[in-house]
Amino acid sequence: MSITTTPKLTRTASQSFDSTVADLKNGADSATAAYGAVSEKATKTAADLTAFNRGTLEALAQAGQIFAAESQNLFRQAAEVGQTAFTESLNNLRAIASAKTVKERLELQANFVRTSAISAVSEGSRFARAGIDLAEKASAPIAARAYLAAEAFGKPVV
Repeated sequence: MSITTTPKLTRTASQSFDSTVADLKNGADSATAAYGAVSEKATKTAADLTAFNRGTLEALAQAGQIFAAESQNLFRQAAEVGQTAFTESLNNLRAIASAKTVKERLELQANFVRTSAISAVSEGSRFARAGIDLAEKASAPIAARAYLAAEAFGKPVV
């Protein structure tokens, strides 16, 4: 048995094949263009993230420097306050020891306790405020980066 083809059937098959090849070429071109656009966008996003991360690391380093410098200053002040308190205590103990009467000793001791308590509360409050200020100063660069991140990455990617 032999297969016979007609010119019309051959032409239809040839046109169908040509159409399919053209569609495949168009699809491949579209896919290549889409891949190029996605690759370009991914490269830009990676570069943006790298730059942002570099800025974040710089903010962390800056926060560390602020914290170290301010902490050192705060510890220096604490040492000075401690030295002053020790000197005052020593002077008050000498005064108590040199008092002539028991009444005078009790009055000096009461005065010493009162001024020590007032000084402790005053200095404690001052150092608490200084600690809060230190935390605010040290966290400022990191907070700025967090706001920038929310602004930059809070938008939908188009």
